[in-house]
Amino acid sequence: MLLRTYEKITDLFARNNGYLSFDDLRREKITITQMNELVAKGILERFSRGWYWYQGEGAEKPENYRMIEICKVNPKAVVCADSACYYWGLLKKEPDHLSFATRRTDRSGMEVIFPVSRHYFSDYAYTLDQKVVDTSYGSFKIYDMDKSVCDCIRFREELGEEVIKEVITGYARQQDRQVDRMLAYADQMRVGRIVRKYL
Repeated sequence: MLLRTYEKITDLFARNNGYLSFDDLRREKITITQMNELVAKGILERFSRGWYWYQGEGAEKPENYRMIEICKVNPKAVVCADSACYYWGLLKKEPDHLSFATRRTDRSGMEVIFPVSRHYFSDYAYTLDQKVVDTSYGSFKIYDMDKSVCDCIRFREELGEEVIKEVITGYARQQDRQVDRMLAYADQMRVGRIVRKYL
């Protein structure tokens, strides 16, 4: 690869805070062969089909990078359940997998290089209480704290009792929790009795 081509590519990534899609690069006349060469050399990381992170000298992934990256792959993805509870400070350790939700009708491929747990929500459950977190690296969608606690209880068999206990303990300490709103959501999702038992 010519030096000027390499400098053009690294400059493009620098101007976009380290993230670019192949569509972005193709518009700049960068070829897949050139991208593959940089991936093979470890200069770029392909974290999903058509998405790249510049991992050259001095580059560090941003905080919550998995949340940012899943929403780059699918802008309609919403961080949920235990991953959202970690973001809201209810879990001390970040889960090994990233939990996210899409609509039941969304069957788009979501292959990434880190472990994920995908949940398919009804249209109603999907649209409830979404927040948008803006960062200099990109935005991501996430459910608010109250809905995330409720979703953890819904997925208790998958997450395990220890995670649920930590989430409930952390939630009880929050000054801005809205228990009534969470219970209303739980009732609509037909898990109100179970949620009340945990609370």
